[in-house]
Amino acid sequence: MLSPSSSFHELVLTLETFAAPVSVEPLALGKAIDKLGPDAYTFTATLAVLPFLQPIPLGFFALIGSAAFISLGFQLCKGEQHLALPQKIRDVTLSIRMRQALVTTCLKVIGFCRRFTKPRLSFLVTGKLGQQIGGSIFIAVGILVAIPLGGVIPFKNLFPSLAVLFYCTGEIEQDGLMAILSLICLVLTVIFYSVLIYFIWQFGAAAINHFFWK
Repeated sequence: MLSPSSSFHELVLTLETFAAPVSVEPLALGKAIDKLGPDAYTFTATLAVLPFLQPIPLGFFALIGSAAFISLGFQLCKGEQHLALPQKIRDVTLSIRMRQALVTTCLKVIGFCRRFTKPRLSFLVTGKLGQQIGGSIFIAVGILVAIPLGGVIPFKNLFPSLAVLFYCTGEIEQDGLMAILSLICLVLTVIFYSVLIYFIWQFGAAAINHFFWK
């Protein structure tokens, strides 16, 4: 097993390689993931979450990403190390400009987290329990990002994205506290979505009353 420091530097190298120019642009996500090791589910999840870090709603792509995280979650819960993504998510292409912007954002989030991470509560991110917690987080993220909210809400997937990045950082740094922060992000997502749905419902009811029953 790699040390936390080695794992972090390997992740940074993976992200920087993903953001570098390639001979055939734009780069398919599947080709980048194929270069990872067979047990690099943390890196796979980190790459897969990158498109969700942008503020623009992803529309139909959110459903593809949802399937990817649910698939990763079930595989991780079952203890599978060689994780496979659905073909549609593997076929998603990102331009070099988009890759560089998303990787920069991702590295800033992970770099910030590393300022206060340290090995603690490691049982939450290692072993069978760690896999089950991580898998459950990925499944929950997959379900949440699939919820349609009109396709116009910016940063709709911010908290689910942070949940993935926090868990991945915690797994790398053997810091179980990051898994707890991931769960908090999921709770915040539910609260955020509930508030949005409430206001959308209230606005829709008010519009119906105004235009049809006035």
